[in-house]
Formats: sequence, C-alpha cells, structure tokens
Amino acid sequence: MKGIYAILDENNFDYECLYQIVDNMIENKINIFQIRIKSNITKNKLNTISKIKILCKKKKCILLMNDNISIAKSLDLDGVHIGSTDTNIADVKSMLAYGKIIGVSCYNNINLAVDAEKNGASYISFGSLYKTFTKQNATKLEISTISAAKELLTIPICLIGGVNKHNINNTIKLNCDLIAISKGLSSKDEMVKITTIYND
Repeated sequence: MKGIYAILDENNFDYECLYQIVDNMIENKINIFQIRIKSNITKNKLNTISKIKILCKKKKCILLMNDNISIAKSLDLDGVHIGSTDTNIADVKSMLAYGKIIGVSCYNNINLAVDAEKNGASYISFGSLYKTFTKQNATKLEISTISAAKELLTIPICLIGGVNKHNINNTIKLNCDLIAISKGLSSKDEMVKITTIYND
C-alpha cells in the first residue's frame, strides 16, 4: 500500500455525490479509500457504498470501512480501519475473510504501533501530523515517532491529520507509505493540486 489515502468522512464530503467524487479521485491516481460515517448508516448510504465498491473493484482500488466491521463484512469491502483500543485485531481477523486489510490508528504511540504489527495489522497510522478539524482532540504527532517507527516496523506507515495543498510537499519529504487526507481533498481544485504535487 502506497500513495494518497482518501478518508471519505461524511462531514467533509457530500455523500449524495460521493460516487462521482471517488471517480474523479481515481482519475487523479488516488487508489485507496476509506468510508468514515459516525452517524446512522441509512439505506441510501449503504447503496452509495455498494456502488463505490463496484467502481473500486473495476478500477482495482482499495475500499475500507472505518470501524464498522459488520458493514465491511456484509458488503465484502477490502477491509477496515479501527482505533487501537476499539476492537481486538485478532477478533477483527476472525470476523473478516482471509486476506482482508486491517488498518490501526496508533495516534502518537510507537508501542501501540509495534503491538498492532505483532497482532496482524496490515498498516498503522500516526497523527495528527498538523492541526485538523476533522477529528476532535487529535494527538499531535512528533517527528521523532515517525523516525522510530521506520526503524521498528515492516508494515506500511500512514500519516494523517491536517494535510493539505500547503503542506503536502513537507509531508512527502517524511517518506512514509501512505498520506491520509480528508478535508484537504474535499475541494476538487485542491484535490487536483495535491495529487499533481504527489505524482510529480
């Protein structure tokens, strides 16, 4: 796993237009997506996710679900992303089909990341790298944590939190596998700017 990782938070994206939004992102070489819904998941939202799953499968992209393991399983998505204290990784693996992706948020804690890898996580995420309004009370990421993670981990490392067109260059220089962005991709113009810089 490598590249820009689009976090499709319902607070940052219009889910009525999400299919076209994802299609535009794929055209701009984004191939990893996460559905993030914290409110009630309605029938319309499920239909939207199902359509995006078909699109992602056709375009050979990855589609993950944030936290909701039952929906990831029922819709046969590529996997889930969970918080380090939300659910035991072994339990998640037992609930999903073999080979599904399990991402784990480790905030600013290298010990959580090491434990996640030992327990079978597919990748881990650290953040918040910059100030973010998507997630309240996010832990500030220290650069020293990234350096330590590179020494200790073999699975992909994802950076998240406040990444936008103004700081994407500095984020790229940190040389991690994945850069997760939500609000920064919600404007088509900014999304194109970010992906152009990343793919340059």
